[in-house]
Amino acid sequence: MKENHSKDNVSSRLRSCAEVLSMLHSKVFEARQPADRALSVFLRENRRFGSRDRRLVSEAAFAMFRWWGWVKLLAFGDFPPPAAGRIDGPAWAKIMLAALALDGYPDQEVMGALGRLCGLAPVVGPGQGETLADKARRVFGFFRSPLPEGALWSGLFPEWASREASGANLESLSVWMQRRPPLWLRAQGVAAGELAKELATSGLAAMPHPRVAAALKLEDARVNLYELPAFRAGRFEVQDLASQSIGLACAPKPGERWWDPCAGAGGKSLQLASLMGGKGSVLATDVRERKLEELRRRTRRSGLQNVRADVWDGKKLRGKSFDGVLVDAPCSCSGTWRRNPDARWRTSPEDVAELRVTQLDILRAASASVKSGGVLVYATCSFFERENGDVVRGFLEESPDFALEGFAHPLTGAPCGGMLQVSPADGDCDATFVARLKRQ
Repeated sequence: MKENHSKDNVSSRLRSCAEVLSMLHSKVFEARQPADRALSVFLRENRRFGSRDRRLVSEAAFAMFRWWGWVKLLAFGDFPPPAAGRIDGPAWAKIMLAALALDGYPDQEVMGALGRLCGLAPVVGPGQGETLADKARRVFGFFRSPLPEGALWSGLFPEWASREASGANLESLSVWMQRRPPLWLRAQGVAAGELAKELATSGLAAMPHPRVAAALKLEDARVNLYELPAFRAGRFEVQDLASQSIGLACAPKPGERWWDPCAGAGGKSLQLASLMGGKGSVLATDVRERKLEELRRRTRRSGLQNVRADVWDGKKLRGKSFDGVLVDAPCSCSGTWRRNPDARWRTSPEDVAELRVTQLDILRAASASVKSGGVLVYATCSFFERENGDVVRGFLEESPDFALEGFAHPLTGAPCGGMLQVSPADGDCDATFVARLKRQ
């Protein structure tokens, strides 16, 4: 009796999970909505899901988007998958099984139930040190499905994205983008080692970075970081290591005046102010007032007195008055696809083309405020050359008073000629691009 009850319970959980996956598939592929927001709204409105079910739904959903290039081959073969609303129930079981098998989901009760629904033997788990190629052979073999030639590296992104990533090592990028990302913190007003000891009292193992003095890595944070006393006291911010490398490339000095035109919620503005030791000033602007309100809250929590937030309409400011300007431009965010895998399938090449125009316009407008001898830094969280080097070269062609200025890679120390593509392989982080230019 107990065994049958257990099987019924698992079957019920899987049916509920399939319904949520169907909804999220539609939201992402048809409505182009972010999966995390759609899932958050759904779970808020459906309190029947307990913590165990929420975890299963979340794990299955993001595994599905992370591995969709392979999942659709395993579930549908060479035939293109139908629209979300027309995928039948048995197909969702196969989609779920493929996604969770590729992600190495450990719950054997769930995996066994999915295997039975799909008429397949129990899934063999990943071996120690399994490579991406090993995983492909194991899971495609388990499904008795051939791995199409070329799918190993290119099939995990849309085909157009693989072409856009011409400056990146696609093989390395594919490997890293399929790994679950850690969480990076930036210590603020306290040494990273001290912060690590404080976090340890909350059961968190935070590992300081060997080169970046303020950076700490969390592999598996199961507590609400925003409720910790250290966070409430402003002693750390959640900021990816790649994002921190942008502020380090700016290298602001105490007493300087800096402007962050596209500040958003202000993570890099606060980093600049902190690097300056609270001396000098940072003007943080954005077109969105709600983002600036969040920035003001974060600034108050940090205790930093040298950050001012204001709305900027994208027009040139009067005078060349800043020692440094950081243009952290709106972009495709392809560099964050590791932690937002659904964005791979929501972004289009048309989006990238439109963004390039916006990026160059913002760079032109912001550059007018850099004083003679001052620094202009251009950054994106993208690995697309069209948003990165192409924008910088286009700007330099029409701005002869600016030139690239070499700097050391913040994560490795290697010299670069003024333009740098940070890869996940450089530090188990997002991908980002940064260029440093100096006004003559």
